[in-house]
Amino acid sequence: MATVGQENDSGEPRPVDPQVLLDHISIRGFRSIRSLEEVELRPRNILIGANGSGKSNFLSVFSFLRAIRQGKLVSYTEMAGGAEQLVHFGSKVTPQIDLDLSFRGGTNGYQITLNATPGDRLSVYRENCRYWDKQKYPSPFTESLRGTAGEAGISAPQNRTARYVQGYLDSWQKYHFHDTSDSSPMRKTASLNDNWSLRPDASNIAPYLYLLKTRDPSSYQLIRRTIQQVAPFLDDFHLEPLRLNEQTIRLEWKHRSSDRYFDAGSLSDGTLRFICLATLFAQPYDHRPSLIIVDEPELGLHPSAITLLASLIKSASTTTQVVVSTQSALLLDHFEPEDVLVADLVDGATTLHRLSSEDLAVWLEDYSLGQLWEKNQFGGRPGRG
Repeated sequence: MATVGQENDSGEPRPVDPQVLLDHISIRGFRSIRSLEEVELRPRNILIGANGSGKSNFLSVFSFLRAIRQGKLVSYTEMAGGAEQLVHFGSKVTPQIDLDLSFRGGTNGYQITLNATPGDRLSVYRENCRYWDKQKYPSPFTESLRGTAGEAGISAPQNRTARYVQGYLDSWQKYHFHDTSDSSPMRKTASLNDNWSLRPDASNIAPYLYLLKTRDPSSYQLIRRTIQQVAPFLDDFHLEPLRLNEQTIRLEWKHRSSDRYFDAGSLSDGTLRFICLATLFAQPYDHRPSLIIVDEPELGLHPSAITLLASLIKSASTTTQVVVSTQSALLLDHFEPEDVLVADLVDGATTLHRLSSEDLAVWLEDYSLGQLWEKNQFGGRPGRG
């Protein structure tokens, strides 16, 4: 895990507790987001809203920032269809995208402003990193960055201040386990050594579970027992290199009541998706990203599996920051109002607000949080605003 903090005796950044790694983010001019100022992010962030409210656009900001860090600004913009598709209502309305992040209570920060160019690209207009020891200095130290070849400076080797921010951006990951079709990479043969971390689409679920079973049996058994609560027919996974090609592996498993051969092709979509979710949230702490982002993880899950998923999210969020978008009132029922961010579309632009137990106290005496959402008591439903 690539989290960083203060330096150790050798002068290198050392790991830090990432429970609230990213504490605020401001977004201006990105897709449906006209302006979101200092959105607070907590250990658990459950994002709800109607279709078209901008939930996916909010989550896409994290992918966008990761692409910027990886030197993929140009390719990301091209794949999105050009800068005109990324700026809010086009460059005639919104000529710039501006992103501002605060890490670790404002100790570190990152800001980037991108201009839409006549060539339908994004160019870096301004970019800087900040460091602020509030006990020693009245204001933060700001370091301007300079990129090359159309990419941002944060993608290139930098000095100490920027290295912290680079470590933060490297240490989060967005996951999307929607593709469980017959042609899904989850169901196919994978390279045995593709096990450094769980991939965003879980295409390396077999080699990754093999690694955990070999190197961290207690974590593997926790994942196995968790999966069995949803799929009691599954006795265990059979995780070994394929005999005809020992550099590859498939997700194979054993049935409690049969000695037939079973692989991922024999699993239902919901079961396969839950296997990936259980692996993601129950994996060892030192294997996890510091910020886990998942888009609608409840798709295709049985209600009992959704309840278990909520428990997994809560457990993981004690040490790892989590952002999850959902359309499930049942999943929402398992969280506190302060965990919830509500997205609405107001005058064509995405707004976000966090719920408050105090504001909902009277309602929560008779209704659950999911029921209040369905009754449109706090937004996040079609027709709001």
